[in-house]
Amino acid sequence: MSAMQITEKPLPYVRLAALTETVASQPEVAAVVGPLFDRVADAIIASGGEPGLPIAEYDMNKHGVRITAGFVYDGPAVDGIVIVELPAADAAFTATHLGTMETIDDSWHAVNQAIVANGSTALGACREVYLQSESEDQADWVTELQQPVASS
Repeated sequence: MSAMQITEKPLPYVRLAALTETVASQPEVAAVVGPLFDRVADAIIASGGEPGLPIAEYDMNKHGVRITAGFVYDGPAVDGIVIVELPAADAAFTATHLGTMETIDDSWHAVNQAIVANGSTALGACREVYLQSESEDQADWVTELQQPVASS
């Protein structure tokens, strides 16, 4: 595996049409996130809208992992779908994960190590922006990992 390029940059405000679900533990995320995206996409398309870039936000808390999965969206309200506003962040560590979701934990580990090595602190929920995510086997997927931080 080649060394991952990790950069620090601000994150823009993003408006999503999304659904949210909480799972008890990290291993349960994979089974939930795909179907959430499918439900949101189906609802947007059924309403005559066009889903934008897919983004997931993961928020670890005492209840488990809160997953928000949706698409960049600037259209009208869609029945059964929630509009979620992801705030801009002054600073975030970002990295590009290539390939399947099976190895994304390794990429997140590298991002978190870089945050600690820099003396920064992860701030709030992390995001995954699925820049390329059409293929079933995920071999050619391109996912930007984003973790807002507070500088030291």
